[in-house]
Amino acid sequence: MRDGLNPYGRPGSLTLDQIEDIQVYRANEEPGYREQYYRKDGTRRRVEVHDESGFAPPQLVQPTPGGPWVRAKDVPPPPSPHFLDGDYIAVGADTVTSRARLKLLDAAAEKRYFGIQWDNLVAKWKGDSATLHERLGTSETAADWAEARGTYKESHTQMGKMAEDFGEKAAEHHFVAERYPDFENQPLLGPKNGNDRFDQVWIHEDGRVAVIEAKSSTGTELGSRRLPDGRRASQGSQEYFLDIIEAMKKRGEFDTVEALERALEDNRLDYVVVKGEKNKGTYTGYRYRRFDISKGTLP
Repeated sequence: MRDGLNPYGRPGSLTLDQIEDIQVYRANEEPGYREQYYRKDGTRRRVEVHDESGFAPPQLVQPTPGGPWVRAKDVPPPPSPHFLDGDYIAVGADTVTSRARLKLLDAAAEKRYFGIQWDNLVAKWKGDSATLHERLGTSETAADWAEARGTYKESHTQMGKMAEDFGEKAAEHHFVAERYPDFENQPLLGPKNGNDRFDQVWIHEDGRVAVIEAKSSTGTELGSRRLPDGRRASQGSQEYFLDIIEAMKKRGEFDTVEALERALEDNRLDYVVVKGEKNKGTYTGYRYRRFDISKGTLP
């Protein structure tokens, strides 16, 4: 790790492994770094978002409670969830049957795309200004670096919200609207960043339930969570699903939990991941895959 304002030094001077070693160190030691780029479970907030290195930080896991965070690829991952579908199924924007909903989806896609582009530009400005200030050390370079840091904090926060909003809208206004038109969206009490909750729960008056995990991009990985016994379970697994229900019970979401448990027992529950397709500012559809939680993934 380089001393000074830019820990990565001159672009091209480090290998990807060296860059990731620095990113992991920063996630453990630098105040605010992990909160800026990661969710509480160590998954990246956005795969498209880079730090000053020009690369997205690696996925992290915390093998022992309270211990250091390490690269997820350096430890055995939790078993993959079971699926009902052999692969992700692509659904194009041409299947949106409402012009009003398509307009809404186009607007969300445009905001997400330009939000990411702007955030990456500001991230580069932040890194370049740090390098320049380290070399020259003038009041002008200090002011430019400070302005870049402040602007990046704003752009990064805004971009994250836009990306999350796009994933949620693709799930709600395309996937659910076309496949579950008479289902009612349930208010959820968990944190908005997705920890300890499902992204969306939709319930029909006849007892059917659709549970959605919404992702902003096809490149966004499934998350995972640590179970009470210390093992990790992948998002979409039976163990993950049941542990989220336990968290909902602790929050007092008893009506929704009752509907989930009844639908699960009656085999009337769909648990699905929906990922917005990559685009350049115009909505292009989504991909989905149904989880199979009839069996567990852990021994």
